[in-house]
Amino acid sequence: MTKIYLVRHAEAEGNLYRRIHGHYESLVTPNGRRQIGALEDRFRGERIDACYASDLLRASVTAEAVRAPRQLPLRRDRRFREVGLGSWEDMPFGVLDTQHREDMLRFNADPIHWHVEGSEPYSAYSGRFLAAMREAAEANDGGTIAIFSHGAVLRSVQQRLFFPPEQAGKMGHSDNTGVSLVEYENGVWRLIYLNDNSHLTKEISTLARQNWWRGGGEDHNVWFRPAADGEERYLAYRREAWESLYGPAARFDGRGFCREALQEAEKEPLSLVYAMLGSRVAGLVQLDPERGADEGAGYISFLYLEPEYRQKRLGIQLVGQAVSFYRARGRKFLRLCVSPRNEAALRLYRAAGFKEAGSAPGQFGNLIVMEMNIGFDELWERYPLIK
Repeated sequence: MTKIYLVRHAEAEGNLYRRIHGHYESLVTPNGRRQIGALEDRFRGERIDACYASDLLRASVTAEAVRAPRQLPLRRDRRFREVGLGSWEDMPFGVLDTQHREDMLRFNADPIHWHVEGSEPYSAYSGRFLAAMREAAEANDGGTIAIFSHGAVLRSVQQRLFFPPEQAGKMGHSDNTGVSLVEYENGVWRLIYLNDNSHLTKEISTLARQNWWRGGGEDHNVWFRPAADGEERYLAYRREAWESLYGPAARFDGRGFCREALQEAEKEPLSLVYAMLGSRVAGLVQLDPERGADEGAGYISFLYLEPEYRQKRLGIQLVGQAVSFYRARGRKFLRLCVSPRNEAALRLYRAAGFKEAGSAPGQFGNLIVMEMNIGFDELWERYPLIK
């Protein structure tokens, strides 16, 4: 008999930025690293004979909670990957909510019949996972193994093994680093427990901060559309942001900012986008694609949320739009300048993973330059054994 721990990866960018990620590579968040620490504590003293993981970074990094303390090799296998999402890869959940609602409901409740352009069929992704898990179980008969993978593929495999379609609603959803225990013996699978997250405090649990899985709550998922026609709204946003920091008496002339933003948007429409909640404009993201390109950096020029949409965890989704934009263009760092007076923005950026990287002159004193890694080179340096 083989004991098999099935572990979902720690919180990654898709969970935080509210974007759907299948085969898309993404980084574990600062909170995800705290979850990995809690997972290591959970398994302390537990016998583990072999450690397997999806070859995607967020699962391989999470496996360090078990692999590193025991100095085990990490057996990375692409068959443990997440579902291939085809045309949905890296799409904001706000787009799925507003434009693909029926498909999204089917993805969560009836994966057997879900399909979008370019996606993997249920039989293919659940079949590849089961084949790899059976091989691992039979290779470690009499031992205990841990497999680190992803939420949707784990849920589909567990449904296929233990929950007929009419009982799928009883499965629930796994938290990041949620743990299930399965036993395998002579071709028979047994479920011991499902999606346990007792090692996570409320402060670091991903699900504790979200409502979509509760059945009655509402999340605020943003989508984005070009804002090239938004001169007056852009100026109003710039003015409100300026006066909130420096007061109404401070001279404000945003026409130059606006002209440059609209000129750039003519060349690259996604450099200036509205953040949308349903049909309502909630804010704006302005990027500067040419600046920093020779250094591998991408600059955020301006992020803004209307006052009624603040304190709703929306700002991080605007950061996520910038990450998606620049990563697709090969940039390895995200940079911005922020006033030391802007305490709310500083809290957001620090929580997102930005670090102070210097200063730059501003009209009313120096601004803080902040930088965040969005590439994978640094991660491979920190986890050389899983390269």
